[in-house]
Amino acid sequence: MEEELTGTAKRIYLYLLRQRRPVGIRKIQKDLNLSSPSIVSYHIKKLIEDGLVKEVDEGYIVTKVILEDYVRFRSALIPRSVFLTSFLASSLIILIYLIISHPFSADIFSLIIIFIITMISVYDVGRKYKKLKSL
Repeated sequence: MEEELTGTAKRIYLYLLRQRRPVGIRKIQKDLNLSSPSIVSYHIKKLIEDGLVKEVDEGYIVTKVILEDYVRFRSALIPRSVFLTSFLASSLIILIYLIISHPFSADIFSLIIIFIITMISVYDVGRKYKKLKSL
């Protein structure tokens, strides 16, 4: 589904995904600098048909998040890789400290970190392969 969203429809979807509350057509038009409300309306209808957006009293909201490599935190979209990068960076700092102060502990710590990263990678590859098979 994520691959099917392109152009203006994708821009509107991402915009709605970042909002904390329902948004009306004219606000979407203004904030995305689109030429007319009818363009927004057209794309909103397509998003509703796809089951991604619904209309509520105050405007439109996202009902289904399809960006699988992102996590929504408040109104921000954060790539999942940020969490792995943070884990690796903090592990590197700890490893440098251990190499300097406790060399044997550094070996054990390295093994644990490599094991964790391997399990995360195997899980991610399996999940993506399973999704690919279902297409």
